[in-house]
Amino acid sequence: MLASVENVTERSFDYIIVGGGTAGLVVASRLSEDPSVSVLVLEAGRANLDDESITMSGTFGKNFFHPENDWAFMTASPPLTEFAGLELNFYAGSPKAHGKGLGGTSGMNFYVFTQPPAEDINAIERLGNPGWNWDRYIHYSRKSETFIPPDESVAKTERLEYDAENHGTDGPITTCYAPMTSGWEGLYQDASQISLLRSLGNLGLKPVKDATKGDGNGSWMATCSVDPHTNRRAYAVSYLNQARGRRNLSVVVRAPVSRILSAPEKSADGKLVASGVEFTHDGKSYRVLANREVILSAGAIKSPQILELSGIGNKDLLSKLGIPTKIDLPSVGENVQEHIFAAASFELKDPEKYNTLDPIADPEVLKEQLKLYAEHKGLFLLSFLGIGTASLDRLSPNGAALSAAHIDKVKAQGALRSPGLQAQYELQIEKLEKGIASMELVSMPTFLSRPNPPEAGKKYITIVSIMNHPWSRGTIHAASADPQSPPTVDPHYFEDEFDLQNMVELVKFMRKLGKTAPLGDIIAREHNPGAEVETDEQLVSWVKKTANSIAHTSGTCSMLPQDKGGVVDPRLKVYGTANVRVVDLSILPLHIGAPTQSACVPLSSAIKISEAMLTCNCGERAAYVYGMAEQAADIIKGVI
Repeated sequence: MLASVENVTERSFDYIIVGGGTAGLVVASRLSEDPSVSVLVLEAGRANLDDESITMSGTFGKNFFHPENDWAFMTASPPLTEFAGLELNFYAGSPKAHGKGLGGTSGMNFYVFTQPPAEDINAIERLGNPGWNWDRYIHYSRKSETFIPPDESVAKTERLEYDAENHGTDGPITTCYAPMTSGWEGLYQDASQISLLRSLGNLGLKPVKDATKGDGNGSWMATCSVDPHTNRRAYAVSYLNQARGRRNLSVVVRAPVSRILSAPEKSADGKLVASGVEFTHDGKSYRVLANREVILSAGAIKSPQILELSGIGNKDLLSKLGIPTKIDLPSVGENVQEHIFAAASFELKDPEKYNTLDPIADPEVLKEQLKLYAEHKGLFLLSFLGIGTASLDRLSPNGAALSAAHIDKVKAQGALRSPGLQAQYELQIEKLEKGIASMELVSMPTFLSRPNPPEAGKKYITIVSIMNHPWSRGTIHAASADPQSPPTVDPHYFEDEFDLQNMVELVKFMRKLGKTAPLGDIIAREHNPGAEVETDEQLVSWVKKTANSIAHTSGTCSMLPQDKGGVVDPRLKVYGTANVRVVDLSILPLHIGAPTQSACVPLSSAIKISEAMLTCNCGERAAYVYGMAEQAADIIKGVI
């Protein structure tokens, strides 16, 4: 399916898909099932199809900031948003992971494959998008998955509970439970076998049998997107593998799209008609024509930039950049939401009893483990399993009071907001009042925290705390009319004080976990934040200096009514266009509370700790994107 530029330029295709990432490959595969239509995918990055740093299990995190595999967009520097007392060293001039190459971010994430709360998905429909509800979503998510159950004896020993009916059986993405566990997860019934999940239970989080049914409020073991037969990553390229041999599907790599081209005449109802796209390859500019549609699947950071470069966006911004306005759509690049995380690491008392990834930092151990991997053994089969989610009031004695005060403030300031943001906030208030889980904890068998570096020869458990329902909203816009210039990413992290309060209380709970039996019984000491962080003021400062983005950017092309800040309608058409759709995480109008699929950890000697901890890309969003893109494909085909 890989085609040369000469084979596609100046030709016409029924569908042109801009971006060969997670969503783009799903849509390309499904549309090309009809042999009567032609489909072209233009991907800015490489093919990467035989790159073992992507396909080999246990290498998650290795490609963060790799220039060929990660866009590594920088946040605004100096920050465009100023507010008192915020010393965010990650805010100004730090990279944001964003997958580059076929498969996109699904080729660099951390594998966890589970589902967001049903209430979060239903919120999308309640914001004005008929058909975008839990029942339809879970149908399409299962369509993407082939779940391989664990051996019964292993499932019992490791507490790997699941309902088979909640999982898919014949989709392109193979999922399973990790072949190797750390030794402290799952064996909670035996006092000598330490379980993080039991610790969570002791502090008020009840076990969840299978979070894929849409109720993950509690603690559970997560599945991962790995094929247990081959121990290889299962990612969006699997959709291309299903499409092998189709003559109607062409894929061109190293072909970043500069802009969408428009026809000189509008449609009968006065809408802009996309005639094709302009892209570059080896420094030269090319054009390709679209008979039916242009589908933008470039991701939540690139998609708004491409729309603006095409003259679709806020006319004031476009005018400053010297770009002629074709559609004045001020919401492009607005409503940016991001999951934020902070991490605490704990040194293990008896390291020989437990499996962690820390030893792989030793080059000699790395060589040994690579040999074991070839035999389907060793630490490269290790992943993380333990996840817990809860509302703030269940994690913190201050939670109820903080939430009540925030709700009062939001209600009092309602008249100052746009209708779209007000509609989102009303749903977020409802979640607070109902106690819907918005905070997340993920246990990881390795060191992943700062500022104190790990010590050689030690083993660590890290608990990553994640704030999933942010109240702050950022922006992402084109910085120049030059397509080669990166967009301006101004995320506004912690601009709403309640976000910072949430994170601080979550970190307090996270530290409490490290002292709670049975988990506390195997911990020698807290390494980060560390004993020197004692007071609330010190903890606030530590959070500001060490918290970072999980790289789950969403909202830049929100699916909302146009009068509420929407960029696309429920059929994913860009307002004011006849045949331009957006299919990627940018359409998500209100962020979902979801466990992560990847986080940045030092899994080989080639990864420096300082680089690895700059960001965290969490892949459960990939599970959402698969389901969303499957639904989008049926919308485009007219099935629904």
